[in-house]
Amino acid sequence: MEERLRKSLIAYLITFFLIFASDLITKELAERYLKSTQVSLLPFLHFVLVYNKGVAFGILSNAPDIIRLPILLLSPLVAVVLTLAYTIKRKDTANALLMGMISGGAMGNFYDRFFLGYVRDFIYLSYGKFSWPAFNIADMSISVAIFILIISSLRLR
Repeated sequence: MEERLRKSLIAYLITFFLIFASDLITKELAERYLKSTQVSLLPFLHFVLVYNKGVAFGILSNAPDIIRLPILLLSPLVAVVLTLAYTIKRKDTANALLMGMISGGAMGNFYDRFFLGYVRDFIYLSYGKFSWPAFNIADMSISVAIFILIISSLRLR
């Protein structure tokens, strides 16, 4: 195996497992310590346990299971296949890190959906009239990676 591909795959796998593990560990901690309480660290940063049956920001949470479940269970698997294929094609370590962030996050939420039937969200941002739906490490990882990909693609143009 050529050296660039090997480094990319190692970067992808390490990032995947770090995101996946940190997501599951923090969700377990949230489940243990936030079950009946809310913790405010800063005026805008709160930890509160929320169960989300939908996708990002609760989208599809009220949709019938026949529509919701295939989307929720298949899309993370497709994300892993596509990010791994893109990593192999590009053979770029920085890209592999971003792809690992996306796939690790996708599998973190997949784990919750598959084994629990919902995703555990616990990070809540609000300040005054502004509030953002609760999210978790997986959501944050996916969002940050996609944001960096968009910014880098705009810079290249």
